[in-house]
Amino acid sequence: MSLQCQLCWADIEQLSVAERQRHYDNHLAGDSLPRADSSTKTATSSTKSNSWFNKGKFKMMPISKEKEQDVFWYPAMQTPPPINFVPGLIPVLKKALLESHAKGKTTRAVLCYDRAVYVSRQIWDASWGCGYRNFLMSCASLMDQPYEPLYFPLIDQPLPPGVRNLQVWIEDAWNNGFDVEGREQLKKLVDTNKWIGTSDICAAFLSRGIPAELVDFEIKDLKKGLTPLTNWIVRYFDKYKPSNSNSTVNGALLGASPVQCAPCMPLIVQDNKHSRMVVGYEMTKSGVITLLVFDPSRLPSKQLRSMALSGFNSTSFPPNKRRENESSGYATNNTTHKRMKINHEQTRVGGATVIDVDDDCEIEFIGEVRKAGQGDTTKVNNDTPLSYSDVLKHFRWENRLIQKKQKYQILYFPLELPLTKSEMKRRKILTSEQIS
Repeated sequence: MSLQCQLCWADIEQLSVAERQRHYDNHLAGDSLPRADSSTKTATSSTKSNSWFNKGKFKMMPISKEKEQDVFWYPAMQTPPPINFVPGLIPVLKKALLESHAKGKTTRAVLCYDRAVYVSRQIWDASWGCGYRNFLMSCASLMDQPYEPLYFPLIDQPLPPGVRNLQVWIEDAWNNGFDVEGREQLKKLVDTNKWIGTSDICAAFLSRGIPAELVDFEIKDLKKGLTPLTNWIVRYFDKYKPSNSNSTVNGALLGASPVQCAPCMPLIVQDNKHSRMVVGYEMTKSGVITLLVFDPSRLPSKQLRSMALSGFNSTSFPPNKRRENESSGYATNNTTHKRMKINHEQTRVGGATVIDVDDDCEIEFIGEVRKAGQGDTTKVNNDTPLSYSDVLKHFRWENRLIQKKQKYQILYFPLELPLTKSEMKRRKILTSEQIS
C-alpha cells in the first residue's frame, strides 16, 4: 500500500493523520508544493491541526478561499484540466471492460458519451459538494456533446458553471418561478454550504432552457431489491447503443462489440445521503448488473489520471450531427414531483459550520494504489503497473452499498431541442416519473 498526496503526489504514508492534514493545509495556504519528507514531519509534529479527518468531521474553509478554487473546465478548452477534472476516463474504462470480457468475467457493457469528464470534490467542499460536482460533470458533457449544439450558449451565458455559480443559478430559477417548494425548503443558498439534490439541479437546468427529467424510485418490495432501478438504467443506456440493424458495416461491427459507448449523457443517481454520476453498466458472466459511476467523493489515482490524460485529445471533437431521439420503450407516469429529503445534519460549533459525514458519503483524498497482478497490467508512464481489475474497482458501484437505501432519484438529459418559453413556463412546477 502507498498513500500519496493528491495535489503533489508526495509519499505521505509515514505521516500521522494530523501531519497529513498539515501537508494539505500548506497547499491550500498557497505554499510551494511541499514534500512529505523528514523535514515536513519535523515541522508538523508539534503543530496543532484542525483535521478534517478527526472523528469524521470537516471544518469549512472561508468563502474567499473557496472562490479561489471554484473553477470549471470542459473538454473543448485548450487549457490543461484542473487537478480534480479528469477527461479521457471513459476510453480507459472501456479498455478495462474489454480486457475483463476477454478473460470471461464481463459479458457486455454500455457506457455513455466517451468524452464525459470526472470531477471530484476538493477539501473546501468535501462534506457538501457532491451535488455541485455532479452538476459540473453534467455541464462538461452537455457543453462538449455534438448532438444538441444549442445547449452551449444556454449553459455558458450569462453566468458559466461553477460551484458557487450554481447557487446563483438556483436562486435565479426561484426568482423566475421555478421550484417554489425548493425555495421554501432552502430559503437562501448563495454563499452557504447547504446541500443540494437532483431537484435543485433540475430546476437550474430547466430555467436555462435545457431539457431535464426526474425519475423517483421507491423500493417497497425488498425481495426485488434494486431491480427496478438497475433495469431502468440498463434500458436508458441500451436505448441509445448501436445495433446490428445499422445500415453501415462499421455500425454493424460497433453494435456487435461487447463493450459500447452510446450517444447519451451520464445521469445522476441520488439517495438521501449522497449522489453519483452513473456513466454506464456492466453485466457479469453470472448475469449480475453492476453500475459504473464517477463518484465525486473519490479522486482517481495518479496512475489512472495519467492513463486518461495520455490518450485524451481536446481537439478530437466528434462530427456535429444531431441524434434522432428514440422512444424509451416503456411507459412513463409523470406526476407532481415530491422532493427527496437529503438526510444530512448541520450544527454550529465555535462559529464555524461542522458537518457529520455519514459512512455512505466517504471522502477519499489520499489515493491507494494496489500492486497489479501478473498478466493483466497496463504500463502508465513507467509508474506502478495498473491492472484492468484495479481500474474497474474504482468505477464499480458495489451492489451491497446500493441496497442500503430504499429511495432513489435519477436526473437525466434526453438531449432534446432546447425548451421554448411556453415549455419552460409549464416546467416551473417540477414533475417526475414514479417507479416502485
